[in-house]
Amino acid sequence: MGDIEETVEHYKHLSIGDETTLVVRGATVEEVVQALGGVPLDDVPEDELDGDEPIWAAYVLSAIDGGVLASEDTGYADPPNSVLVALSQGGRAAAVVRDNIQAHCRFGYARDGVLLFDDDEFRFREDRDSVPEEIRPLFDLAWMDLTQDDSEAQEEDTSAVSFAMAEVATGIRLTSADAARHSDEGATVVAVRQLQYPQD
Repeated sequence: MGDIEETVEHYKHLSIGDETTLVVRGATVEEVVQALGGVPLDDVPEDELDGDEPIWAAYVLSAIDGGVLASEDTGYADPPNSVLVALSQGGRAAAVVRDNIQAHCRFGYARDGVLLFDDDEFRFREDRDSVPEEIRPLFDLAWMDLTQDDSEAQEEDTSAVSFAMAEVATGIRLTSADAARHSDEGATVVAVRQLQYPQD
C-alpha cells in the first residue's frame, strides 16, 4: 500500500487541472484540440461561452513531458468515450478526471484504441469486479459499497485518487512544473462544446 498511498498524497498536494482534466500520453496539443473539436475562442459568440446558459467551455491545453494536459472549468465539457479512444490509438493513452458542481466524479481511460474503464460516478460503482486490476487498489480507496448501510470510503479525496489512477493509466506523473506550465500565458486556449455525453 505504500506506493499507492504516496501517489495519492502527491496529488493531494498538487493543485492542477480543473473540474475536467484530460491527460494524454504520446499526443500533441494540436491532436488533442482536433479530437475535442476545439475552435478558436473568437469564433464563438460571447453569449454562448459566458452567457446564462453557455453551450461552450474554454479548454486550456499545455504540452507536458510525455504528452498533453488539458482542462476546463465547467465540469460539463468532459470528452465522450469516442474521444478517449481516438486519443489512445497508436500506442497512446488517455485518461479523464471530472468532478463537477453536482459532485459527479467521473474517471475513464483508454489505451491502444481500447476503452478500458469509464464510470460517471465511479465511487458508487456496483460492479466492482469489472474494474481493471491495475487501478483496483486505488479505486478501492474511494469506493463506497452501497449495499452496506455504514459504508465509508477509505479516502475522501476522490480527486486525488482519480489523478493517481490517471497516472497508472497513462504512465505520466503530473508535477508542480506541469501546473506552472499549464497556467502560463503560453498555454493554448480553445472553445469546446459542452454536454457531449451521448456514448458512441
